[in-house]
Amino acid sequence: MAELEHRAESICHESQIQMVEAATTQAEGQHAAERATTAEQGLEAAKARHEEIEARLWMSLANTEMALQEALVALEPEWAALERAQKALEVEQRAQSEVDQEVLALQSQYLQKNSSAKSAFIRDWFSQLDDDVKVWIAELEKEVAVLKCNQDEAQAAAKAIVGMSQEKVALGALGSAYWRERQK
Repeated sequence: MAELEHRAESICHESQIQMVEAATTQAEGQHAAERATTAEQGLEAAKARHEEIEARLWMSLANTEMALQEALVALEPEWAALERAQKALEVEQRAQSEVDQEVLALQSQYLQKNSSAKSAFIRDWFSQLDDDVKVWIAELEKEVAVLKCNQDEAQAAAKAIVGMSQEKVALGALGSAYWRERQK
């Protein structure tokens, strides 16, 4: 009998343990279900925020696109005015170029006519001079030619001196750079 009592107590104890385990498992399941419900609610809220943000972004994109289109439409008359101004400037430049060419041609014609007229005047005037004056003029022309030759030689010598001076300055700069480099 004692054994039966002991067995009954043991079964009762096991049954209590199983009830506690079942209650614990049920409580854990309920907590898990609550956490899942909370997670689902958080996920739904996040989805709603995401959809709201996405809708705002699409709206902002549409507004930006509309503003850009309006700006583009507003700029079209200005762009057309700029194109017209550019074409007018090109026409003006071509006209100015043609005028410049005509001026050069007229200057050339004037110089040719003028030099021809001056040459004819000088020949006429020269033919009326005495022989002594003609000789004197011929001597002056020779002196002018010699002076021009001397002038050309002097200019060539001056250019050579300037070139040598420039070379000397360049060599001096190179030498200074070389000595500075060596002193380092």
